[in-house]
Amino acid sequence: MSRFAPPVQLLSGAGPATLWHARTGRHVALSADLLAELDRWTPGLLPPPDLAPLARRLDALHLLRESAQPDLRALIPCRSRLVLTLPDVPALWLPDPTVRTPGGHAWRELPLSAGRLAFWRACNGSRSVAQAAALAGLPDADALAFLAELTTPAAQAVQLRDAPLTRRDPSLERLVAPARGGAPRPTDQYGPDGETTLAAYHHAGITDGATHFDDHETTVAHAFGVPHPALGGQRYGERLFDVLDGRGHVRRDALIVEVGPGDGELGQAWLARLASPVDYLRVDASPELLRTQRARMPGTRELLGSATSLPLPDSSVGLLYSNEVIADLTAVPYEPGRPAHGAAAEVEERLRRYRIAPHEGAALYNLGAWQFLEEIARVLAPGGVAWLSEFGGLDELPEETTQLDHPEVSIHFGHLVVIARALGLRARVEPLAECLRFDLGAQQLARHSYEGLRARMRSEGRHLAARAYTPEDLVLPWPVEGLQWVPLSDPGAGPLLTRFVALTVERE
Repeated sequence: MSRFAPPVQLLSGAGPATLWHARTGRHVALSADLLAELDRWTPGLLPPPDLAPLARRLDALHLLRESAQPDLRALIPCRSRLVLTLPDVPALWLPDPTVRTPGGHAWRELPLSAGRLAFWRACNGSRSVAQAAALAGLPDADALAFLAELTTPAAQAVQLRDAPLTRRDPSLERLVAPARGGAPRPTDQYGPDGETTLAAYHHAGITDGATHFDDHETTVAHAFGVPHPALGGQRYGERLFDVLDGRGHVRRDALIVEVGPGDGELGQAWLARLASPVDYLRVDASPELLRTQRARMPGTRELLGSATSLPLPDSSVGLLYSNEVIADLTAVPYEPGRPAHGAAAEVEERLRRYRIAPHEGAALYNLGAWQFLEEIARVLAPGGVAWLSEFGGLDELPEETTQLDHPEVSIHFGHLVVIARALGLRARVEPLAECLRFDLGAQQLARHSYEGLRARMRSEGRHLAARAYTPEDLVLPWPVEGLQWVPLSDPGAGPLLTRFVALTVERE
């Protein structure tokens, strides 16, 4: 550390090391090799030519021992976009970089005096420390003492810069923090061959259907389960119905089956659209979710059952739809050339049957989604249609999520198309946002702002639903400043919409 200025700290972890100026909050990530090269650079000598660009950057950030240390009063405080202001407390509500769980960062409250609140508000990314302090009526020394609490690696709430902000800076929207770890998983969520298996989770692990999709696994459908400008003021379920009805897929004289209806919001919207009585069947593996659906969807039938073994007669269904379910179905690790047993042998057999070339090396395969598609081909009546949505892509390797309390695996939709056609079905794949005509430029509450509000509400024993809030429909019990609004192409309260795909299959 002799190479760096005294206020500079070296933060090390699993990834690159970070040089952090504790008084300005400016920082830079460096690989171990670059750090070693900097250490070999003799103090007092010009840097080697290959280090010159990096040396200039470090000098501009006042990180080198030879760097001129800045007049902090003349620097410009630029606030982190993650921090929220609670003016009635008054306090800052900020994420803790040192505590990161699979569900996000812990949050903490930093109480403010009236003078510090006024100074914080005066920091607009263009005023200097001295100018903001004068506007707030706070002595410079008090302003600098306050900033010293906010520029540390433990706070990361402010960066002091030499020039005003002129554009959105990603460094003000993220934390230097440990990598997010995976959620603990019970052993019963995996089978003997390492395959994901959620029968026990669905049967007994879901205990509160009313809040499950707020607190455990928010879906796109749930996030947009309220009227939203991105859908022209419609709910997700209403838009899905209108799209499929507009394509001639909704047959009111035939059985409609929803597999995995969640909390029933989507189906409730469908029943309102259908208006007249229809034969509507809900199939779910969770007794708790069936109970929750029952309250929202009176007059419908229900079956406790699995998507991979539908309790339905052959050729009996006019329309089947399943929204964000197939990632929960079994995914199996398989490697060509290695002895295959159990679930892996089923993958190997289907690869041969459907003439799908296996990936090189070990990979996950969406066996459960394949089996579901086989069941769909069995139960669809002539002219019947099935619509499925999930996160994934046409040709990407399936990957298991780590942040949930159960494994979900992304879908290789290219394999589904091959299998659907081999089963005699017409197949159509499209981005979900395109299928449902989302306006991706519409605004929603940014994920970090949602997480901050959720943490604050929980600290008071309150519940915040996981919705794609707009400024017009977010209602809070107290005023808050600093909320960020982003387009739907950025993360919000729900999963990233642009990661989702819709598959439509039709029986001739």
